[in-house]
Amino acid sequence: MRETPLELTAKYAHGIHYPVSKEEAIEVIARNGAPQDVIALLNAAPYDRFTQVHEIQCALWHEMPTGRFRGDRTANSPHATRGSKVV
Repeated sequence: MRETPLELTAKYAHGIHYPVSKEEAIEVIARNGAPQDVIALLNAAPYDRFTQVHEIQCALWHEMPTGRFRGDRTANSPHATRGSKVV
């Protein structure tokens, strides 16, 4: 999986009405054609429900194997560090 959590949710999370249980969110995301690795990441996330799309993005971010995207040098945040160089 090479897409960021933002790209993944933009592709597959449409049609979710918040708040939503984790199971319902996964059902919609699977129905929208998400790959099995995305569904597995959401299943592994320690959340019971989501109140907004940002929480799904965070769940994907924290569960992704690399945890690094778009210049984030620390890999501790889903947001790139300002002024950092892509390493």
